[in-house]
Amino acid sequence: MSLSSTRYLDTISLRGLSISATIGPDAWNRPGKSQPLVLSLYLTIDTTFAASSDNVAHTFSYGQMYKDVDAKIRGKDFESIDHLTSEISSLAGNWPGETLKIVALAPKALLRVEGGFGKEVVLRRGEVNMEEFEQLLWQVESHEWFLVGLKVACIIGVNEHERIERQTVSIDLKALGEGEKEEYSEQLREGKEMWRRLVRRVCEVIEASSFQTLEALAALIATTCLDEFPIPQITVAIEKPDALTFVEGAGVEITRGRRFLQSR
Repeated sequence: MSLSSTRYLDTISLRGLSISATIGPDAWNRPGKSQPLVLSLYLTIDTTFAASSDNVAHTFSYGQMYKDVDAKIRGKDFESIDHLTSEISSLAGNWPGETLKIVALAPKALLRVEGGFGKEVVLRRGEVNMEEFEQLLWQVESHEWFLVGLKVACIIGVNEHERIERQTVSIDLKALGEGEKEEYSEQLREGKEMWRRLVRRVCEVIEASSFQTLEALAALIATTCLDEFPIPQITVAIEKPDALTFVEGAGVEITRGRRFLQSR
C-alpha cells in the first residue's frame, strides 16, 4: 500500500488550557462565582499531507482551536460543567477530525477533593440523516464524571500500628462511561449538588469504617455510590500514601456496576 493511500489517525492536542468561568455554585455553594478550569482537547486527524507539505494550511491549527475555545468559555456563565462541555462540543461542529476528546477539570469545585471535579467526553464523527440529506456530525461516544484526590482519614491495614492510628487515603472516582442509561441522565447533569452529597456520604462511610484491606474499603465505597446515587457504574481507585516508606502510593482500583448490588 502506498503512502498516499494509507490513512493515519494522528492527534492534535491542546492540553492544560487554564481558563476561568462560572459553572454553577462554587465549592461553598455560592452562586455566580467564577472558578478556575483546566481544559484539554485531543482531536484525531490525518496529518500526513501537512507533514509532507510543511504547510499549516493543510492541517487544523491548534492555535485556532485555542482561540475558538477561549472565546467561547473565558469569563462566561454556565449552569454546570456538563453545560460547559456541551458548549465546547457544539463549538467543534466546524472542526475537522474523526474523534474529539474533551476533558474539563474544575480543581476548586468541591471541598475535600484536592485534585478537582471534572468530566470527560469523547465525540466521534457519525452519519446523521437530516430529512433530505446526510450530514456528518459529532456524536457522543462515551462520557464520564470524575473526582480526583478525595482525602479521608480512617483505620485501614493489617499491621498493629495501623489498627491504632487513622491514616489518610486518597480516592479517585469515575462514574458512568459508555454504559450510561437514560433514566440516570438528568440527575447526573443537574450540576455539582449530587456530587457534593456523594462526597459527603463517601467521607461519612469511610471515616466510620475499619478494614484490613483496601479491597474491602473500595467495595464499600462502590456499594454506597451505586446504592444511594443514580450511578450505573463506578470506578473506585484508592491509595495509601503512607503505606510504604519508599513508595509514593500503594493501592487498588475496582469497577462495579449495578449488577454488583444484586450479587451481594
